[in-house]
Amino acid sequence: MSSTTSTTSTMTVARAIGVLRKRWYLVLAATLLGGAAAFAASSTVTPIFHSTASLYFSLTTASSGSDINQGSAYTQAQMLSFARLATSAEVLQPVARELDGDLTPAQLRRMITVTIPQNTVILDVRVGSTDPERAARIANAVSDSLINAVDEVAPEASDGATTVTATAIDPATPAAFQSSPNKQQDAVLGAIVGFLLSSVAIVLMSALDTRVRSEGALKEITDLPVLGSIEQTPASSDPRPISIRQPNGSAAEAFRQVRSGLRFASASHETRSLAITSSVPGEGKTWLSANLAYVLAETGRRVLLIDADLRKPRVADSFGIVGSVGLTTVLIDAIPLRSAVQQWPRSSLEILPSGAVPPNPAELLASDRMKELIAEMVDEYELVVIDTAPVHVVADATMIAQQVDAVLIVADTTKVRRAQLAATIATLERTDAHIAGVVLNRVKPAPRHDYYYLSDDEESKAPTIVRHRSRATSPPAHEVEPVEPK
Repeated sequence: MSSTTSTTSTMTVARAIGVLRKRWYLVLAATLLGGAAAFAASSTVTPIFHSTASLYFSLTTASSGSDINQGSAYTQAQMLSFARLATSAEVLQPVARELDGDLTPAQLRRMITVTIPQNTVILDVRVGSTDPERAARIANAVSDSLINAVDEVAPEASDGATTVTATAIDPATPAAFQSSPNKQQDAVLGAIVGFLLSSVAIVLMSALDTRVRSEGALKEITDLPVLGSIEQTPASSDPRPISIRQPNGSAAEAFRQVRSGLRFASASHETRSLAITSSVPGEGKTWLSANLAYVLAETGRRVLLIDADLRKPRVADSFGIVGSVGLTTVLIDAIPLRSAVQQWPRSSLEILPSGAVPPNPAELLASDRMKELIAEMVDEYELVVIDTAPVHVVADATMIAQQVDAVLIVADTTKVRRAQLAATIATLERTDAHIAGVVLNRVKPAPRHDYYYLSDDEESKAPTIVRHRSRATSPPAHEVEPVEPK
């Protein structure tokens, strides 16, 4: 029976909206930044002022209503020609002379825009310049020059009069405000671009992010139960489990919730031995093993914590005990089990460190002696918690998984990928291991009001570290250094 499903991630509209709601502050920042950047960029551009002069064209030879209609149609048909005439050298050369040669006809042509309102005989000459007075002057000059040009090029009647005349109906005046750049409009457009780009980027990054960020992401790849979520805690110089340092804190309560989840998971499958592993290094498997073992011992049950990660053992350092004598020492029959186990003060928790790092960890963990040792410890303790190596690094975890009642997988929400976790689950299932569930680690801290009934202990209230020596070399129990009360 496989508990894994597809590891592909689909980005639905609802999920995209959820991602944007979660990252709303980034979208807001990008929107404000885009608007501010566009406004600042517009402020550096030289302002342009536009002035417009309007001319009306009419046929002068009409004598009846029919002639007037025909003349109007003829004039409208000629408007494109008059527009082209407005930017010709015939019109612009006199304007250039009027400006004392400051601008050439070619330069004037780039400053002029000629438009014809639809279905009219009106022509607008629009001129843009950095000087509003100059823009109005050029527009009027072009208008006057165009009127003269029309008189010269328009067809003549039988009496020698021109058939088409142009009349200035709206002279250009200096503009009071700049036409471009439009700072307000550019700021709005910049804000819209910032909003769209940030939204697309956030949704795209979320779609491409294959890390197991939440329970929802976990459910997309497996139907294994989530036994708990451990929030990310601040770094501390004290290496001891946080359940010891802050027994009444929110983090310790999260481990107790894992304890409760494990109890429900064990209802249909008796669990006397539990291996804890992860997909890749650094996901917090030792952190979970140490804290879970401690909170399990809080119930009064005899719990044994074993460091079976013979590659990079960390349990001894976590509890501040000597780890040179431990599991490997027992496996080679150098000392008996009871002499290697160390009791944690004022607790029913006992710890078996890894011992010296051997050259052949896999052979030791797969040996018959290891199987016998686990069976011996299960008979003596109510629960045995074993910290093992990550599945994707070495095969040690799969060897241990075949010898215990259940396996618990740690999934770091900031590190493990969906494909890696799915492969870990599949690997363990191929060994016929019973996977009790998954614990999410380094989850984003919940709002403090969620822990209204909890109080974080200060570091000073936690018991001090006691450096124990292994029983093979340690003095009698009454000579062990005292532990400060909680």
